[in-house]
Amino acid sequence: MKLKLGQLAGAMAMLAGLHLLPASSVYATDAAQTPSLVQIPGVERRQVGELEVFALSDKRFVIDATRLAKLPQSEWTQALAQSFKTDPGLKCVTAYAIRKGSTVVLVNAGRGVRQGGDLGQVTENLKAAGISPDEVSAVFLTSLHADQVSGLLGNDEQRQFKNAQLYASPEAMVHWLADHHYVQAPDEQKVAFATTITSVMPYVKSGKLQAAETGVSLVPGLSVLPLAGGTPGSVGYLIDAGGQKLLITGDGTASIIDHRRNLSQAAKQRWMVADGYAPFPGFERVQLKAGGVLSHAPVRAMAK
Repeated sequence: MKLKLGQLAGAMAMLAGLHLLPASSVYATDAAQTPSLVQIPGVERRQVGELEVFALSDKRFVIDATRLAKLPQSEWTQALAQSFKTDPGLKCVTAYAIRKGSTVVLVNAGRGVRQGGDLGQVTENLKAAGISPDEVSAVFLTSLHADQVSGLLGNDEQRQFKNAQLYASPEAMVHWLADHHYVQAPDEQKVAFATTITSVMPYVKSGKLQAAETGVSLVPGLSVLPLAGGTPGSVGYLIDAGGQKLLITGDGTASIIDHRRNLSQAAKQRWMVADGYAPFPGFERVQLKAGGVLSHAPVRAMAK
């Protein structure tokens, strides 16, 4: 299934002049609150069967936690402690590269430089891992939210991954790219829609956006798994290689209830998790305890 350009005609017309989003957007405002620091490479490598998996940091940033809070403030401390976090306003975004031989694919692309000058580190960290963006043959998106897609474009507004095919769930494609959803969205959400549409449009024009169908093996050892999320069509990607399984997730807008439901599945199956919103690098083991309580244990780094 490929998305037809005709479905996006109306949105493209309304977005004329919005191709480069203003620094005053809600996302850029978040980034601007964090002092600019020298960024060292944020890369961690793990071996999963015959596959190499690289965690690629897109840098941490501070947000207004009250916007995303799903619990009363009195319950924040306990909820954060269960995830080894202390600051509800400190947020991480991590993308993951998967390499087997000469084949390289990416799960998510990060927030990108258009959401703040000191963000957009995924591509630089990919290079630090010894991989050129031109080697990436596919980018698998857990959703089409700005945190996952803004890094698809560079400063020049051109495709960052020139040889890559994009994959997203059909539900996510309809929600974010259908004309009527942008038109009907409240004004405060239109920036998010505009960010997504402008980020994927160069790929759409090149016929590079395809549907990631649930249960289909996209590349050997990688398949799509539907997940409960904060935006329609959120999915995870399950690596199954050499007797090991790793679930890559990346929906930062999922409620705590949805997040717990997703990780409970991994805990029951004893999968390792790569959580794109956990403290970098996001590799962790999850246990399901009495009463449905989840405990998180970060996985120790391995030798390079």
